[in-house]
Amino acid sequence: MSAVLAGARVPTILVVDDSVSVRQLTASVLRHEGFVVLEAGDGREGLDTALREQPDVILCDIHMPVLDGWDLVREARSSESLGTTPVLMLTSDNDRVSVRRAMAAGADDYLTKPWTQAELLSAVTSLLEKANRYKADADRAQEQLRSAVLATIPHELRTPMVSILGSTELLLTRRDRYSPERVQGMLEDVHRSAKALARTISRMMDWAELSAAQSHADSGSPSHRLDIASAVQEVLASQAFASEVQAVLKVPAEIAPGVFAGHAVQTRLEPGHVQCWAPDFHKILTELLVNALRFSKPGRPVGVTGKPLGQEAYQLEIANLGVAMPEKFMAQIGALSQADREVHEQQGMGLGLAIGQLAARRNGALLQVTRFDGMPTVVRLTFLQHGVEQKNLF
Repeated sequence: MSAVLAGARVPTILVVDDSVSVRQLTASVLRHEGFVVLEAGDGREGLDTALREQPDVILCDIHMPVLDGWDLVREARSSESLGTTPVLMLTSDNDRVSVRRAMAAGADDYLTKPWTQAELLSAVTSLLEKANRYKADADRAQEQLRSAVLATIPHELRTPMVSILGSTELLLTRRDRYSPERVQGMLEDVHRSAKALARTISRMMDWAELSAAQSHADSGSPSHRLDIASAVQEVLASQAFASEVQAVLKVPAEIAPGVFAGHAVQTRLEPGHVQCWAPDFHKILTELLVNALRFSKPGRPVGVTGKPLGQEAYQLEIANLGVAMPEKFMAQIGALSQADREVHEQQGMGLGLAIGQLAARRNGALLQVTRFDGMPTVVRLTFLQHGVEQKNLF
């Protein structure tokens, strides 16, 4: 029975092998089963073909001239377009070291020569099914995200818009009935609502930009050396952060330094330098601190602590004692779900965490909520330390 289902799109398989006889035999078996087959005689030609043609599966020999199989896979995995393309390594090596090295390079499976026709087709079919499941999961996640955004936007936009339209309509049609004091109050309400609307639009644009560009140009490179203690203090001392706190928590400016909405922000940071683009760090920390302040119990402090984790990573934690966060909500941060809004007034919280998570991710950092029971709620950021070879922690 053909491995390609009737009516389905015919998968394309790239066979990379410097042995002409092995490559032709492999291609012949796959073509007989109905696959579209591309061929390459060495690793460099194979990588170039893969980047150009975007095959559904790559079959790759290990020992080849110009570029061997291990390096081909490493370069493919570092490419955005081939990062998830299934790779089957074809090797005459049967020792565990070669197998482990192939898998460590990013291969999905391996097949030892000489293989049988049934083994080859079974391996290719399994990888195609795995890729289809991955795509289906990604499509479902994207649809959940789209639905969550569509559910979030109306509330975040409608509330200030209703206030603006209502107040301006009254001013246009009945202004002569109101005292100057009442008119002034209505104009102030319109201004506050317009600022809230502008903030929501700006944050939605931030989220859209972060979603569209999962990696910022050079954002996580070692050249972006950030002194963690100085960066945290810069955020706390910035007018942008103070304005965000005032806008979200609807409180006047604080007089006491280091106090926001009645909560002291206490820092305890060990020295460290991390790889992060400064604007992204400010965005991440602002979102997390505003959420912590919003859900803190009255008068309780918010803590910001940091310490190196060995030579490679630096861990930053934001903790507050306040409203418990439902686990189902945390499981859906990526979809911007908003839990128990009617009880805890969590408008915008899912969006803020999603913005922080995406900004962290494009800098190769990891954002986790390690506790969400309110005793306390702890959000953890793990960054690469400056000078460490670039890689993702998530």
